[in-house]
Amino acid sequence: MLEFSNEDIEIGRKLFTGKCEFIKSCLSLETLPRENLSEVAFFGRSNVGKSSLINSLTNKKKLAKFSKTPGRTRQLNFFKIHNNSHGLLFVDLPGYGFARVSKLEQREWKKTILNYISSRQNLRTIFLLLDARRELTQEDDKMINFFESIGLSWTCVLTKVDKVKKSEILTKTTKTKNILKDRVTLYPHIFITSSEKKIGLSDLRAYIASFAKT
Repeated sequence: MLEFSNEDIEIGRKLFTGKCEFIKSCLSLETLPRENLSEVAFFGRSNVGKSSLINSLTNKKKLAKFSKTPGRTRQLNFFKIHNNSHGLLFVDLPGYGFARVSKLEQREWKKTILNYISSRQNLRTIFLLLDARRELTQEDDKMINFFESIGLSWTCVLTKVDKVKKSEILTKTTKTKNILKDRVTLYPHIFITSSEKKIGLSDLRAYIASFAKT
């Protein structure tokens, strides 16, 4: 099991106590921000907890807007986090599945998202969020296959672990590791998190901070 040093944890803490701000929402690649900073993106099924996780990581309850209605995030939302020495962009991507929009609009979303993922030079990793209460879906597997096909580094994050019995968390984590064991571009550590109970956030902050530009 990966362990972060106290120094790593402190670097992460300092980054996330810096300034956090919304930059812009984008519907097309032509409107993406042009800042010379590394980016990390949060992706997963609708209502998996992307916006809630961003808010918990940054300690900003309303930084990323979220809704109990699946499919409300319909644009690529960019946020900047920085202190005196480091900076980074967060990207909250529209979720897949459940979206209450037309098939045409869903196809347009998917095209924009996949083009962003495959062409964005500053993108360092994709955090694929998986609900700890659910099994991997066909949509999850398709996205993972896409990451692998383009050689993109990606990171697995289990969310909502507070909704799972403590005795089942290790079993769920081990099962997920076994399912993903042959994936080549997967970061070799699964992060276990709860936005509501603040579980696993320090380690995740430390890892994210490793991508921040000085």
